[in-house]
Amino acid sequence: MKTIGIPEDLHKELIKLKLDGNDKNVADTIRKIIYAYKQNKFMEFGMLFRQKLKESGKNFDDFLKESRKVREEIADEWF
Repeated sequence: MKTIGIPEDLHKELIKLKLDGNDKNVADTIRKIIYAYKQNKFMEFGMLFRQKLKESGKNFDDFLKESRKVREEIADEWF
């Protein structure tokens, strides 16, 4: 276990979130915050990916076909 120093206002906010979420402890609350952050980053990447596909005029099937071709080329080169 590690101890970290945080400002008092952030501590109060974490305690409020802990109580609102019915968490056993603040560590569980922080785990939820980290999970939500990672989930949000994943969704952002997904939106960016779809946008780039749309800009390139391709659909997901085209992307899969191209990626399969690249993987085959790499496998032929390496093996």
